[in-house]
Amino acid sequence: MKPETSTSPAAQSAGRFIRRRWWMVIPLGALILLAALHGYGQYLAAPHPERFDPGVVTQGPVLEALQQRPPAVAYRSDFQFQRHGATCGPASLRNVLASLGRPPAGERAVFGGDTSGWWRARLLGMTLDELAALAEATGIGRVRVWRDPDPVAWRALLASLDTPGRRLIVNFDRAPLHGVAIGHFSPVAGYDPVGDRVLLLDVTPGFGAQLIPSERLRAAINTRDPVSGRRRGALQIDAAAPPP
Repeated sequence: MKPETSTSPAAQSAGRFIRRRWWMVIPLGALILLAALHGYGQYLAAPHPERFDPGVVTQGPVLEALQQRPPAVAYRSDFQFQRHGATCGPASLRNVLASLGRPPAGERAVFGGDTSGWWRARLLGMTLDELAALAEATGIGRVRVWRDPDPVAWRALLASLDTPGRRLIVNFDRAPLHGVAIGHFSPVAGYDPVGDRVLLLDVTPGFGAQLIPSERLRAAINTRDPVSGRRRGALQIDAAAPPP
């Protein structure tokens, strides 16, 4: 028969102290990890012009001329940059809606009453299919998902951007264009057929409007999204005619 043992008051007090220390350390460690991830995300999202593909143009007469055409002018009066690191998708959709005369107050308002959907997008971002579903839920009109378009179909889609009510959001990996591997959404607002270049209205602060070689952008959208396991691509939105 084993003798009974008892823990002294001093030992019990020490045990409680150690447990309290652990409960303090765990949240602190989580906060440090979140801060580190946020800082790394900010670094990836920030523009690094020295890494840009040589074909990416951020100024010049062609860029200025495209910005004067109707597809780009529609965005000019009410274009908002994304407010959070992972909300490029909602920000892009919000700007599309604003360009069509249906401006939500902000990227959060695109979700209506879906609070959980908003927080999921804010923290984790969105896939192409998720943004397509969100666009359809707004009732703006017909939404089509493009994946892996061939060069002919791609240029035809870009050339069709002068069609009234048509908008295009691209989902791409920044690596082929900006030298940093991170997924992104932004609207396309014009096409220069002579130079075969696309006007990209980047929703991340600091990037601004850019001229992108169409084949480089096609390469950037034909990349795999590790979250969905599918290729990225583009959303074609054709707005329904407003009621009389």
